[in-house]
Amino acid sequence: MVSTEPVTAGSGSDGSTSPPVGRGHDRVARWTYGTGLAVIGLQFVGLLVLGFFTYHRFTVGKDFGIFNQAWSQIGSGHLYPYSTIRGVPFLKNHFELIMWPVALLYPIFHSASTLVVLQVLALVGTEMVALTWVTALVRDSKLPSAWLVAISAGTVILLLASPGSYTTVVEDFHFEAFATLFAVLAAYDLWSGRTRRMWVWLALCLLCGDIGGLYALGIGLSALVVRDRRRAGATVFVAGLAWTALISLLGANVGSNLSTGYAYLAGRTTVPGGASGLWLVTKGTLLHPGRAVTVARPRIGASVRYLLNGGGIGAVTPWGFGVPLIVIGTSILQSSSIFIGLPYQNFVILPFVTFGTAWMVVWLATRARMGHARTVAAVVGVVAVLVGVATSAQRMHADVTFNASSGFVSAGDAAALGRALAATPADAEVAAPLPTIGRFAQRRYAYLLGDPSGGTSASVPVRASTVVVVIDPTIDTAFLPAGVSDDLVHRLEHQGASVLVSTPGVTAVLWHPPPGTTTLHLVPR
Repeated sequence: MVSTEPVTAGSGSDGSTSPPVGRGHDRVARWTYGTGLAVIGLQFVGLLVLGFFTYHRFTVGKDFGIFNQAWSQIGSGHLYPYSTIRGVPFLKNHFELIMWPVALLYPIFHSASTLVVLQVLALVGTEMVALTWVTALVRDSKLPSAWLVAISAGTVILLLASPGSYTTVVEDFHFEAFATLFAVLAAYDLWSGRTRRMWVWLALCLLCGDIGGLYALGIGLSALVVRDRRRAGATVFVAGLAWTALISLLGANVGSNLSTGYAYLAGRTTVPGGASGLWLVTKGTLLHPGRAVTVARPRIGASVRYLLNGGGIGAVTPWGFGVPLIVIGTSILQSSSIFIGLPYQNFVILPFVTFGTAWMVVWLATRARMGHARTVAAVVGVVAVLVGVATSAQRMHADVTFNASSGFVSAGDAAALGRALAATPADAEVAAPLPTIGRFAQRRYAYLLGDPSGGTSASVPVRASTVVVVIDPTIDTAFLPAGVSDDLVHRLEHQGASVLVSTPGVTAVLWHPPPGTTTLHLVPR
């Protein structure tokens, strides 16, 4: 157990910690903190540009469509929307209750680009809170101002160099960014002793769904190894565990893939949903740990890079290990390797490991009994930043250019998709392939056209009197083979469908199904 913090303040329980650049600090401290926030503010502009570029290029797919549909439906008064893209009520996907207050913005800002802005705000807000946390840490350590400047600069460099925020922006929309912001706010307040305000942030984190429960587990786990935070940490841990178990009991975590993704841990191909399935997986893991080791071992390298993005060394510190351990553990144990390869799923690791790296440097620099302590601390800090930047640089280009649509839509195809969207009636049902559905999903009925596994036998339910079929063969051949899509368009035209857009890259037709039609088959029956 960790018996002391490497600081003299910010570790009590009376909530008396002063602002990170408050009284008793010189102009250097204020300038350093303000400059750090300003630099992160510049990144905010860059992320917005990247987000709007992705959005206007129609490079938003299935996940964006799920949230776009729920946001617009709830905002229009349909308070229990069904996700036609996911095939379940939206609430049962991940139990993301936070969508309901977010949807209050829909009557004001109808454009789904609002989701882009909110996600960027959450990402940048996370980095600003992480810098605030580090600044408070160094200030309370009583180290000279030069250390504050150096550690703050290193923190900003690690945060901005990591691909995490950039890849999250181009990977559709997800509430992981929101949950990360609230988790870091909750951890910062728990560290500083503001336990009452901590519960506000923790509640908001839990409202982000089952992922929020996992983050709470990680925060509690970290606090359990800090002597004067164990009681609060235990409460946070129990809250996260109870929330995760409740969501599982309600069967409201379909998107987490518990039934099949972790069934191998129980020695099965599938497990029941809810608490019984969770129990079978837990029991199987404890009785046969070799199954987990076999699946996890080849993914260790992929998971380590997320730790190195934050300097690496922070992952072995009290506040830097809990959340990363929970997040990486649940990702590498999935039967599919997709989760460990998705940066947005692992963005939460960055702020905690980065703070942990700063914690380690401060801890070393304040060890009066250790000879040359500050020299050692400086070396550790420099190496951590260099390792973080080098690791981030290796993956930056690949992560940012490979997104939800496996590549950015060309300007010409994006323009054609824009014309198709503008010509689509608001009450029409839309059927579009997985990489194209996102912008078209702001309606009650939106369906994926084609089998994501590459099959050709999929069908689409017909629920509206007007159906618009959108095909973009330049990016979706893995989901809807070109021969099948061409035949589908010809069949619909023979039934009186009118062509909205027809270019070498994009085809969209408006079809009025004959009375009694309930299904659109990709392959004629």
